[in-house]
Amino acid sequence: MSGVPVLRAEGIVRRYGAVEALSGASLSLSAGEAAFLVGSNGAGKSTLLRCLAGWDALDEGRVELLGRRFDGADRAQRTLVAFVPDVPAFYDDLTAGEHVRFVQRANRLDPADDLAEELMTRFGLDGKRDLLPLSYSRGMRQKLALVLAFARRPRLLLLDEPYGPLDPEASRVLSALLEEARAAGTAIVASCHHDVPGFCPDAVLRLEDGRLSAERP
Repeated sequence: MSGVPVLRAEGIVRRYGAVEALSGASLSLSAGEAAFLVGSNGAGKSTLLRCLAGWDALDEGRVELLGRRFDGADRAQRTLVAFVPDVPAFYDDLTAGEHVRFVQRANRLDPADDLAEELMTRFGLDGKRDLLPLSYSRGMRQKLALVLAFARRPRLLLLDEPYGPLDPEASRVLSALLEEARAAGTAIVASCHHDVPGFCPDAVLRLEDGRLSAERP
């Protein structure tokens, strides 16, 4: 499997009624490659990420994860993918700490090799684990969503505008985590509107009017 891309998408088409949000988008990322997804508001970035994550059905085209077709239906495949949408959702009646434990158990994470506690500390949430995410600020909710995603050590990490709600210090933490994930072989797609501190992607995916083009240094 060493030569098989972690993520491969071919000819993705996604329509909303008569509007074609994605028009034959294609891309490929190998292990340890990171791409920034850029484009104007309404270009279809969130739609593309949702399709890659298996959250939205395709009208045409195909997504492959490690050489196998991926549409989000297979539970074993879903454990390999972590997606943080632009507005993360949480359970109303679970504290931040309970969210962490839920993700640990649902993904059968080894307690002896658990990243979550370290991540909570790095994002400054270790003293706020007994609070409900509903009481968190937008930036704190973003940090918690990132903790839950990185703790799983996914093969594919999809992030929709992850830097937007973060303060400068948390942005630096995120950049360090992305660098660590890339070094560990995770493939990464993150949408963003601007340059970010301390992280340089391997490719820039530009989406305009539903059409995707790739630029590599």
